[in-house]
Amino acid sequence: MTTNIRAILVCLLAYLCFDLMSVHVRILSVRYSPQELSVYRNVLGVLPSILLLIYTRELSFDIKDYKIKKWKLAFGRGLLVALAQLLFYTALADLELATVSALGQTNAIFIVLIAVIFYGEKVGAWRWSAVIIGFGGAVWIMQPGSNMFTWTAALPIGAAFCYAASMVTLRSFDVSISSAIIYLYSSVAAALGAILLATGTTDFSPIQSISDALLIFSMSLCGG
Repeated sequence: MTTNIRAILVCLLAYLCFDLMSVHVRILSVRYSPQELSVYRNVLGVLPSILLLIYTRELSFDIKDYKIKKWKLAFGRGLLVALAQLLFYTALADLELATVSALGQTNAIFIVLIAVIFYGEKVGAWRWSAVIIGFGGAVWIMQPGSNMFTWTAALPIGAAFCYAASMVTLRSFDVSISSAIIYLYSSVAAALGAILLATGTTDFSPIQSISDALLIFSMSLCGG
């Protein structure tokens, strides 16, 4: 299997997990607030980062093994993810899943724009055309100025921007730095960020059933 094919398969698996997480959130949002779900997802979402460290044989109990130069950026990515999830989960609670998913695809637009502005990447006419078409599609779905428009429709786009920024900033890390270490920083920061965003904005309700607990755990693993 070539590296490109492996990368494509990993991306497809990531998209599948993300969509499964969205379905979980849609079901759970009837009984739990977006802030609660974000905290559960991020706190339990640290587990996949630990499993990845075990898989790559990088798990260590020596704090020195986790030191990286751009640790602030690594933590910043996690905070962006926490904000993105709160926006995304809030949208899922109020909008149709298909609408949120479609608007969430605008992250591809932001990835291109951020890559051009901050990393000076060259983008040809075909990609710019795709960006313009994608932006037009987002505007068509939102229908600003019409009676159908609600500001909630802007939430998935805000989430897409945060997700895109967290993805593109990976280019700032040296290639020698392990993906597992970067992910550990981001997952821990996302958990702390979710807790801070939830503090004072919502009251946590008891988990109502075993099935809900299993859904929350499954949601967290898929998201992680």
